[in-house]
Amino acid sequence: MVSVLSVAFLLVVLAAHTLAAAVLTRYFRIALDTRGGAAVFTVTGIPLVLLASTYLFSGLLSLGPELGSPAIVLTLLVAVPVGMGALIDVLYIPPPERVDLPESWE
Repeated sequence: MVSVLSVAFLLVVLAAHTLAAAVLTRYFRIALDTRGGAAVFTVTGIPLVLLASTYLFSGLLSLGPELGSPAIVLTLLVAVPVGMGALIDVLYIPPPERVDLPESWE
């Protein structure tokens, strides 16, 4: 049986993974000045970070509910946050080209 605390922890990890995916997607879009580089790193780099975080919290620290299948864990804690983070960055945050930055530090 799943406790309320473990479900709450699962939702917190899901929200944190989505935030991390959105921030990393934005970073890759700003730092990589190529056409497809940001997409490649978003699809390959972010899942590795989220997978390491999932392993840390659910494997080493044994936190969160037992979801029963590794496929459910990967889908819920890696694939969904990557998709949501990229969606948030692309749809709701202005493109890096439209953000005005200062020419130099003072």
